[in-house]
Amino acid sequence: MSDNPSGKLPEIILASASPRRRQILSEMGLAFSVCPSQAEVSPDSSAEPAGFAVLNAETKAKDIAGKCSHGLIIAADTVVTDDCGILGKPASKKEALEYLLRLGGKSHKVISGVCLLNTANGQIHSTSCLSTVIMRPFTAAEAQSYVENGLPMDKAGAYGIQDGEFNPVEKIDGCYLNVVGLPVCTLVRLLNKAGFNPKLARSWQPEGDCSLCRIYRTEISRLL
Repeated sequence: MSDNPSGKLPEIILASASPRRRQILSEMGLAFSVCPSQAEVSPDSSAEPAGFAVLNAETKAKDIAGKCSHGLIIAADTVVTDDCGILGKPASKKEALEYLLRLGGKSHKVISGVCLLNTANGQIHSTSCLSTVIMRPFTAAEAQSYVENGLPMDKAGAYGIQDGEFNPVEKIDGCYLNVVGLPVCTLVRLLNKAGFNPKLARSWQPEGDCSLCRIYRTEISRLL
């Protein structure tokens, strides 16, 4: 039997300061408050990317659970990984440029770990989502100009797929919103697993071509 027979969502707390994650939840029509977590685990050369992203998401959720006695905490962590290892958020402009030149014209993986922590019962549900991204070829001058405008500094891998002027991505295989930072298909699956049936805004349409995001959107619409 479900721990939540009514399927009604409790208060949602987003454990992230990411404007992209806030935008996704808002466009979905979910009411939430924001309580960013600064807790993170530093990757090492032996870290397995998906497990690392999930661990970081769980670490953030547990950090906020220690400060909030009620609500459903949503936490996420997104990493970029290539053949040489994990790329997180760049620590400097120099590192941001190194990341971009490392990724340009090649393919890499973007993995988001997503965690739900229900403070009412301590129940945790978490998993990861993977997308393959092919970057367009760009010059060092283009990358340097992008770095100088400051946009890459708060993004894993030092780029944002939604940055239209630089437009770094040529092709995606997988969930677009995963690359943005919060895969809705994964989030909704975890909410369902936890016994919740979120009511989404009728006007909301997921960005990108992720078939699972669109399937979940259609299925949930039938419940409204």
